[in-house]
Amino acid sequence: MTSYEDVEFVLRDSRFRKSIDEAMPLFAASAQGSGQQQDRSSLLYDNMANNDPPVHTALRKPLNSSFTARAVAPKRQAMQELAESVLDAVAGQESFDLVQDFAFPYSIGVICDTLGVPREDRETFHQWVQTITSDAEPEVLRRDAQRMVGYLRGLIAQRRETGTDDILTQLAVSLSESQAVAQAYALLAAGYETSANLIVTGLLVLESDPDQKARVWRDRSLVPTAVEEMLRHQSPFNLSLYRYATESVEVGGTTIPAGSIVFLAFAAANRDDARFEDPDRFTVDQPRREHLAFGGGIHNCIGKHLARLEAEVAFDVLVRRCPELSVRTAPQHMDWKASPTFRGLRNLVVAPGPLRSRSGTAETGEAA
Repeated sequence: MTSYEDVEFVLRDSRFRKSIDEAMPLFAASAQGSGQQQDRSSLLYDNMANNDPPVHTALRKPLNSSFTARAVAPKRQAMQELAESVLDAVAGQESFDLVQDFAFPYSIGVICDTLGVPREDRETFHQWVQTITSDAEPEVLRRDAQRMVGYLRGLIAQRRETGTDDILTQLAVSLSESQAVAQAYALLAAGYETSANLIVTGLLVLESDPDQKARVWRDRSLVPTAVEEMLRHQSPFNLSLYRYATESVEVGGTTIPAGSIVFLAFAAANRDDARFEDPDRFTVDQPRREHLAFGGGIHNCIGKHLARLEAEVAFDVLVRRCPELSVRTAPQHMDWKASPTFRGLRNLVVAPGPLRSRSGTAETGEAA
């Protein structure tokens, strides 16, 4: 489904469900359900994103208080310090890769710190996540899924013995081991891929409109509204996770038969000209806030406040440390990931590298 009205309808209609136990037989019965799709029934996928109430409610409850706007606001300073340190590694270079040198290390660091995952392990689980969410062969998917399960089980067991003040501990003491593992995986995987992609595609859309980009680079107070418009215009989540119809439902004049698998095109809905005037226009000071970048209904993204803050801090630091930043990779050489869900590049060369000085750090929080 592609229209804003239809996507929003399905997001909020209880006849469209997400229980993985009920969905897997539907996938298996269809042509697209053979092979790899069945391999994705690992316990990693038995998380809140793939369940309905009351299971969904029970899985999400331990996390709700940790992801409110008030709860994530104090993380700004730590995020800023992380972004600064990541840029320090490429300071003074003629060019750097915005994806591999900044967006991923920064976003992975944020989610590691938020959950309580050791930063030194971030490259390892990054590789596993990239495999698990790719179109790799079934045996490769199973291998890295098993490695991820084993790694997360170890962390959960550790937190049960010596808990600390972090989200992994909340999961460990509130849920069963398998539930805690699945929840931790969902937060890790979704919590950095989309944020990293937003940083990269956000810069691309700014680059496509020099006037809008110049405004942000002159006035960092525009960063929050620019990020909000990036979320609509660039939609880091192209396509929703599955839903299935529990009964025949009419949506937008079309009958969806019971048992049908449904996917929602967030990117299309956020550019629907029936909802947004001049939807392809990007403006840094008049964001269309009713976008569906974070979904809606009971499955709205729990990390939306964290993601907004993360992107705001990233651009605030980039603007200050990289006053002449521009994209050097030609459009015809941009390698987009082969994913129906995530919209992101594998690499993006930008230049020049960041300034070595961190001057202005003190006022960053105010400007952002």
